[in-house]
Amino acid sequence: MARIHVAADHGGYELGRALAQRARDAGHEVVWHGAEALDPGDDYPVFAIRVGRAVVTDQDAGIDAFGVLTLDEAAAGVVAANKVNGARAVPAASPRGAATAREVVDANVLVLEGIAFEENAWLTVSAFVTARLPHDVSRGRQILQIEEYENAGTIEGWAVQLEPEQVLVTHDAADAASDL
Repeated sequence: MARIHVAADHGGYELGRALAQRARDAGHEVVWHGAEALDPGDDYPVFAIRVGRAVVTDQDAGIDAFGVLTLDEAAAGVVAANKVNGARAVPAASPRGAATAREVVDANVLVLEGIAFEENAWLTVSAFVTARLPHDVSRGRQILQIEEYENAGTIEGWAVQLEPEQVLVTHDAADAASDL
């Protein structure tokens, strides 16, 4: 199971708490980064940055970690969380959207609108933390280009040096059967 860093502003507090409990019940380790009680005057940037930093720190340490933010305005939380070097925050309103974000850009922070229905929000979180980045050279190259720009301010491609034995070769079922 994964470690999930969760926070919410006033607009997503109830949903954030409910999702944190559902994640615990599903066996995930949950770290709450939001306020201990609903605060109508809180500001989302603090929570978004806390979650982004915690996820990046854990992932850098080799821990399977993700972030979930439930906010009054999801787009604002995406912008704030993405200010953290290494955070790849995305909004998603469906399980398919969340899984696609993981598979395409290796997103590590999911941002939900606080008004989302709890059941759909939980299915979206569950899809997000269980989806995996496929072993696809072009996807890896694209993510490395994003990280290169984030860290160096350029995309020169120097980070993409794959040897032939590093490229995963897959076969479909028909090819596998013919290999026998």
